[in-house]
Amino acid sequence: MKKILVIATGGTIASVKDTCIHLDRPFKILDFVNCDAEFECKSPFSVLSENIDLTLWDRLIEFIDGCDIDKYAGVIILHGSDTLAFTGALLANLYCDKTICLVASDKPLEDSTSNGVRNFTDAVEFILSGNNGVVISYDGIKPADCTASADGCDKFIVAGRPQPKIESPHFSPKNILVITPYPNIDYDSYCLDNVDAVLHTMYHSATAPQNALSFALKCRERGISISFITTKEKAEYETSAGFEDIVYGCTIENAYARELLK
Repeated sequence: MKKILVIATGGTIASVKDTCIHLDRPFKILDFVNCDAEFECKSPFSVLSENIDLTLWDRLIEFIDGCDIDKYAGVIILHGSDTLAFTGALLANLYCDKTICLVASDKPLEDSTSNGVRNFTDAVEFILSGNNGVVISYDGIKPADCTASADGCDKFIVAGRPQPKIESPHFSPKNILVITPYPNIDYDSYCLDNVDAVLHTMYHSATAPQNALSFALKCRERGISISFITTKEKAEYETSAGFEDIVYGCTIENAYARELLK
């Protein structure tokens, strides 16, 4: 029987609901599934994923590196859904040649409408079928480096494409400012003190406000790198003329992760 390493980090899949949804038991999913695999369970920490930060990511990476994951058929990481796409992108760029499935649940497992059991069993099937790669198992298997965060209806979508492999990626915590454009955006409202890099998303048409150009110049004059991120493959509107350092075919989650690995 193949052995799968299950790493629990918390999230709804490890929670229970009474007066509110709160953390319960890290490996409770194993009480709800019957899979033809042997599971080895470990947990470096347990949080609701909205509280994931760079310190916990550093701890998770160090933990994975210390687990000798090559001796397992694959790894399942139990995670909350809020920052699932961010952690997935980080691990996809770090462990692109490994078999890792990140699994989350939309509701606590006691809820009969929860997708947690299905997501977990899909991950087990992915691993036992001999597949390779870092994926997210949430209403189907999705490539972790091309999955955008869930929308208000709890739907994750695949967007963009895989970016070039980072040679010798190394996790290097830094302060990244992420800006999402909106009408009448005032860039003077953003403080650049202690900012190491800026990632500026673009509208769905691969456009951005024209005053973003002067803001980008301000960043570069201060020695702060700035990139404009779009899942589109090209910027065709006249309003996109003059924008430099556009990263095409990339989710903001993947761009954020890759910035931390440079």
